[in-house]
Amino acid sequence: MEEIQNYTTLLIRNWTEDENITADMSYSDLKSEPFYILAIDLIKYCLPIIIFIGTFGNVMSFLIMVQREMRQTSTFFYLATLAVADTVVLYISAFKTWIMVLTGFELLHQGPAACKLSIFTTQFCVHFSAWLIVAVTVERFLAVWFPLRATTMCNLARAKFVTVMIAMIFILINSHIFWTAKLHTFRNGQVKCVPYAYENIVCKVFPWIYLVLYSFLPVLVLLLFNSLIIVNLIKSKPLFQAMTKNDQQARCDHQKLAVCLLVISFTWIITTMPRPLYPLFMEKPRSTTAQAEAVFIRTVCFLLMYINHAVNFFIYGLTGQRFRMELKRFLCRVHLRKQQPKPRLTFKSSGSGQESSLPLVSTPQTEMATFA
Repeated sequence: MEEIQNYTTLLIRNWTEDENITADMSYSDLKSEPFYILAIDLIKYCLPIIIFIGTFGNVMSFLIMVQREMRQTSTFFYLATLAVADTVVLYISAFKTWIMVLTGFELLHQGPAACKLSIFTTQFCVHFSAWLIVAVTVERFLAVWFPLRATTMCNLARAKFVTVMIAMIFILINSHIFWTAKLHTFRNGQVKCVPYAYENIVCKVFPWIYLVLYSFLPVLVLLLFNSLIIVNLIKSKPLFQAMTKNDQQARCDHQKLAVCLLVISFTWIITTMPRPLYPLFMEKPRSTTAQAEAVFIRTVCFLLMYINHAVNFFIYGLTGQRFRMELKRFLCRVHLRKQQPKPRLTFKSSGSGQESSLPLVSTPQTEMATFA
């Protein structure tokens, strides 16, 4: 029970971000609140489902994207990298939170190194993931608006360069965590990792920079370029019939991929915007019921963010024809490998005239049986 009480205080502080709210709050008052009970149940039972589905989807997406037919294109390089970043977020943030709910163990609070590295990795990956979606959206805009120059503007070498640059930028931006985050001891004696522990200009400015870079700026860029893509898709319909057959096929491929990426972009906007927007409009809770509601809403916002990092595989499957084709080929290859018998070496036993066979590669059990 004590671990749950400790966890409750940490959870409320983490997800309401106001120490004053929790100063006079007792676990016994909150545990009977329906919204608080529902928030804890959502974390206990929904998070493992999101993590499992997201892990499966991201691993499958990565395996499909790195197939020979896919990995030579810049778009699918971005999406393969996105699958890796999404998986890291699920484990370094979602899985850690789930473990904290079940056991009371919070990695963040175990020491200065764990505090700084956990926050840095999480913030870097969510920034990196968001701007990979921006990069692939801008690339799709170039391919749709300038199809004749798409081959030169949207190539694999440029995609790798852009990916490295995005990574380097956000490593530098988030590097402040290594001196602004620290373990802080609260009035009740609890020790907690605080991202912005010092009262200085850096700690006051960087939360707003984080908000702009993770939410507002990517949303504006995505809305702008997605709108331009949609406008071009609508304008190009009357010209489609006048194109040659090869041009029609190329245009059709660009449009299908653009639709897939439009869905990914708008899914990202819908699932990630509640998390940064809610604190801006949240009023300070004045009662236990209001505090429980704040925890519940905050929990839902985080779950939506984790869903964003878990569903791209299914978006590809529903909207991406080429992805579905490559998925079928991949599954067929895996199935054929399982069905193929192991090659066996056939020889005649001396003096008997009978044929005998052994597998070319013996298993450890076979070898042990031979020497038994």
